[in-house]
Amino acid sequence: MVINGLCAYAFITIVARTLGPDAYNPIGLLWAIGFLLGPGLFQPLEQEVARIIASRGAAGLGTIPVVRRAAAIGLAISLVLVACSLLASRWLIDELFDGEVLLLVGMLMLVIGFGAGHLARGLLAGTNRFGGYSRYLLGDGGSRLAIVAVMVLIGVRSSGPFGIAHGLAPILGILIALAPERRLFTDGEPVAWRELSRAMGSLLAASLATAFLLNVSPLAVQILADDQQGDAAGIFLNALLIARVPLFFFQAVQASLLPRLSALAGAGKYDEMWHELRHLLALVVAAGGLAVVGFGFLGPFVVETAFGSGFAVSSRDMALLAVSSAGLMVALTFAQALIACRAQGRMALSWAAGVATFPIAVSFGSDLFLRVEVALIVSVVVSAILMALMFERRIRGEGVAIRKNGSG
Repeated sequence: MVINGLCAYAFITIVARTLGPDAYNPIGLLWAIGFLLGPGLFQPLEQEVARIIASRGAAGLGTIPVVRRAAAIGLAISLVLVACSLLASRWLIDELFDGEVLLLVGMLMLVIGFGAGHLARGLLAGTNRFGGYSRYLLGDGGSRLAIVAVMVLIGVRSSGPFGIAHGLAPILGILIALAPERRLFTDGEPVAWRELSRAMGSLLAASLATAFLLNVSPLAVQILADDQQGDAAGIFLNALLIARVPLFFFQAVQASLLPRLSALAGAGKYDEMWHELRHLLALVVAAGGLAVVGFGFLGPFVVETAFGSGFAVSSRDMALLAVSSAGLMVALTFAQALIACRAQGRMALSWAAGVATFPIAVSFGSDLFLRVEVALIVSVVVSAILMALMFERRIRGEGVAIRKNGSG
């Protein structure tokens, strides 16, 4: 994950420096759209595939029935996205991709690649093939960086080919991950549709809402910008990527947080669960506070050093983006706690409230970056507060139920 993340930052840096702010802008938008549509829609498929395959594996059941069902669901989602993209192709090309048809092709490749990639990741994780899972991440990030490096060396200076490289990377990641694997596909008892789709609704809603809050701000900048601010979305995206560095490393905490909280919830140890969560939240808030101060002072220098003077932003912008990243870490912490308590619906509702808040909050103000930054902070805070309240209510209800059962 670390190498994949570094490759992603290197890709963005090279493309931004090669193209400059104006030509880089549509690539930045493709990046945001890809991660809004891709992981936002297909992450729940990966989670459910991994869960079911791991559960069936303990009983000696095969992977092929699960893969078939999951592939049908993933293909259906991909086809809907491709159809909608083609219907809106003229608007996408003219308004977001600066007339570059190849960027639309790259987006369609991303949709297909992310769909197949998350299915492959779920299969690899469910069968404990974490070497293959790592190869996918390395293949995705490494191939993207290698292709763009070759393009720069041979003199490519238009955004379209870089979009194709971005879209091709997850497909190459799948090939690199699966090629060495043996006996990955094994036959077994059929799996019911309801087993795969039971929690998909809530997980999908939550995943889409999370992806929306993570990626919507550069798109909002593009939509709200006037004719003299054609490079604003790309500049904003690069500042956001730098401010999100703490959030990237927080993914490692998430990976171990859910199993630990789930174990405590399963054992009915809600007091201990809340105790551990408070300690983690204190660390998250402290780390977020340091990030706000650090990015407020050094963020503009880091952005200009990485991407060039054409991408300069103010200390205020970096500090506010860091505040939104800290708020996202708090919200994600409570989200893991709600999942551990089997309250996916409440988690999804909290994220949805944040999404609904964004267009309302962004309608106030005249400063382009400031209104988007404040709207992002408000939306994240709304989601985090609702999750905290719902988590507190959930564990209080569970505690009452346990005491009643004990007295009975």
